[in-house]
Amino acid sequence: MAETLGIGLRAGFKREAVVTTPTWPAASAASLTALLPVLTLSLNDGIDTAEHSGTSNSFGPLGVEIVSRQPTLTVTLPARYEGFEELWACALGYMAKRIGAVVMPELLATGVYRHLYECDAALDTTAIWATGDDGFVFAVSELLYGQRKVRRGTFALDMQVSVWEYLSSMVQALTLQASPDGVSLTVELVADSLSRVSSINTSATMLKLLPPTSPRLLFTDLVCRIGAQSASTPLGSGDVVTCTTWTLRLENDLVAAPGPRTGLSPGEYARGSLPQVIVSLELSRHTADLWQTRWDAATALMADFVFTSTREVAAGQPYRLRCYLPRCHVVDASLDLRGAHLPADTITLTGVAPSIASAGFPTMRHLTPLAIEVVSGISQHPLL
Repeated sequence: MAETLGIGLRAGFKREAVVTTPTWPAASAASLTALLPVLTLSLNDGIDTAEHSGTSNSFGPLGVEIVSRQPTLTVTLPARYEGFEELWACALGYMAKRIGAVVMPELLATGVYRHLYECDAALDTTAIWATGDDGFVFAVSELLYGQRKVRRGTFALDMQVSVWEYLSSMVQALTLQASPDGVSLTVELVADSLSRVSSINTSATMLKLLPPTSPRLLFTDLVCRIGAQSASTPLGSGDVVTCTTWTLRLENDLVAAPGPRTGLSPGEYARGSLPQVIVSLELSRHTADLWQTRWDAATALMADFVFTSTREVAAGQPYRLRCYLPRCHVVDASLDLRGAHLPADTITLTGVAPSIASAGFPTMRHLTPLAIEVVSGISQHPLL
């Protein structure tokens, strides 16, 4: 049964323990260390049933049996510059330990760190960290033998009478939306199981936790730039696009099914297809046929979307969140012709994996369709 809940709930997410062999689900729930600033929650127990029938009774079904349990939940949060590191890492899947000689998160100034999240090829625990991965990112002493990439976590929700604990939750999709009404982050999770008798995240332990206090992302913080993809010419002021609404969506297409080892619960979720990155913008009015021309020509573009706070982590170092599409294409450039107002553009971009690095973009470990960069005061690597 689906249920939608309102603001004021005590809820949080914590990445689960590192493992050295493919493991599903986690051996135990992770203990939350902070709360999330929840706006809304939509929950679904994911219970699938089948009716029994037989020849002994012709008046109706003989009973009902549960055939699978695959709980899901969708949480909408007011987007903040800090405190969402593990969600970003679990959604995209990767953050390098080093890029060149730079240790990540990169120290920019005293107490100021740069995180760079990239899409990974897989999100399940078959993916292994390796000392030789991507050009010797790790020293041998920095990894356990066989250490896996863990991109799942425990989501816990204090319902007053009990804590609902979603074990081994993975990010099915993530949507960052900005409009004059505000900026929100919606995270769709799929989980192994739901427990209402938690001994790890109890009402008493969750009562001691606090939500993040970093500044919220504001629509006025956002600058969008979209231009022709180039390995030599970076985006500039001529590529700035003024929009009335903006949406970034990442879809991971995670699939799983019950099996002999997991019983009614799903096996480990894995991607059923390549990740999809979609950006939508609404422009206030149609002033040129530029977007229709780019759509018609399948022009290779690059884009960055940068939120910069007026508040600073330290002197001269503002909070920032940047979303990078190293290569993208227009897949829709429709005109809104409703009513008596002038035509307005609604543009949809899809991110693709680039074959070359785009000029002016940060150095990445992989050429992926989406990277998210955060400048905050958090020094910990969210996957290690």
